[in-house]
Amino acid sequence: MARFQFRLEKYLSVKEQIEDQKELEYANALRILEEEKQKLAEFVKRKEESVERLRVSVAKSIEPFEIRRFNNNIERLKHQITVQKERVIAAEEFAEQKRSELVQAMKERKALEIVKENAREEFLIEQDRTERKQVDELTSFKHAVGEGRSEF
Repeated sequence: MARFQFRLEKYLSVKEQIEDQKELEYANALRILEEEKQKLAEFVKRKEESVERLRVSVAKSIEPFEIRRFNNNIERLKHQITVQKERVIAAEEFAEQKRSELVQAMKERKALEIVKENAREEFLIEQDRTERKQVDELTSFKHAVGEGRSEF
């Protein structure tokens, strides 16, 4: 029996490699997104702590330059939070782009696998036809030879 060989097997292999690469890129984008979110959470936490320290300090006696220092620190953290939110949004967009690329690569590979499976089924049907034809020919030959012997 002949062995099935898909003529686009190398192309399918390339598609699988591309999909693997896209999976890695997407995983990396998600990792970056998580890191950016953690940085944002850290800035927010630091700002809240600074505001709380300012409140505690104001309740006690505090020098005006210290209030200014607290306010400057809080304003700097607000700016860092704003910038970090933009970085989170950019990381989310990048991750979404990588996810879309992965989905597309998966669709292309899947489509090629369907073509391969259809070709395999067609091959098996053709093999079955060939085997049946050979069996029919062999049966006809045996029958013809069997009838020929009875005449002698």
